[in-house]
Amino acid sequence: MNLEKICNEIIQSDEDITLVAASYRAESYFKERPGVKSLQTKEDIEKSLADASLRWVTRRSQRTLGEPLYAMAKYEKAKRITVPLGMYGIILCVLLPNSDAEKIATKLIKLAKKYSDS
Repeated sequence: MNLEKICNEIIQSDEDITLVAASYRAESYFKERPGVKSLQTKEDIEKSLADASLRWVTRRSQRTLGEPLYAMAKYEKAKRITVPLGMYGIILCVLLPNSDAEKIATKLIKLAKKYSDS
């Protein structure tokens, strides 16, 4: 799976996305929007991906509600969306605080499904 291609396509899909990180099995990649000051170090991003992957496993165990589509958290300085990438991957996006997270999540779900099938 070409995570660099996926991250590049996602970050270009909406100006409110400031960072996108993806992991699939043992592979990971992240991309920041040029000109935007990063809120996290590389180590923070890698830890966030690992933590999000663990939480996603927990969400998948709640089958009574159906398959999870995305998760969103709102912080003081940003919003963050997590979307599954097939059965073994995850996409994590950091957004500007006033962004339309629902609209962006819908785009992310479509992109993730496109790459999950390949």
